[in-house]
Amino acid sequence: MTETQTTDGRVPGTGDVSFPAGRYGRRRAPVRRRPAVTALLTVGVVAAGLVAAWRLTEVYGQGEISERLLAFDDSVPGQVDITFEVYKPAGEGAVCAVRSRDLAGAEIGYAEVAVPADETTHVEMTYTLAVEGEPNTGEVLRCRQAD
Repeated sequence: MTETQTTDGRVPGTGDVSFPAGRYGRRRAPVRRRPAVTALLTVGVVAAGLVAAWRLTEVYGQGEISERLLAFDDSVPGQVDITFEVYKPAGEGAVCAVRSRDLAGAEIGYAEVAVPADETTHVEMTYTLAVEGEPNTGEVLRCRQAD
């Protein structure tokens, strides 16, 4: 026996390995790949995702009206002065929801503030909100287009 032969006389790496029949189960047939179907399904899923994202952005996305809290003053008992700015389209009005909460986080004052419809696109407002309790915050929740 030489060094390149195995004990049964085969030379390693020169032929297929034959397993005893029935010992390891039957061999599976190779699966036929269909790249065109996979590509079409991938394109369809991506297109559906893009359409859904576009539609959701239209419905729930950042609108033309935005708000920003500038300051609040809770030094006077029973009220909070909330100063905020609103960016809106010229000629359109808006309605902004403002609120105040106490130290425990409970809402103690809420109001909807009308922003006038005029030709300016940037409005800075101060609203005095009446509260029932000791205020801790003054907030602008959201602004939307006036009806």
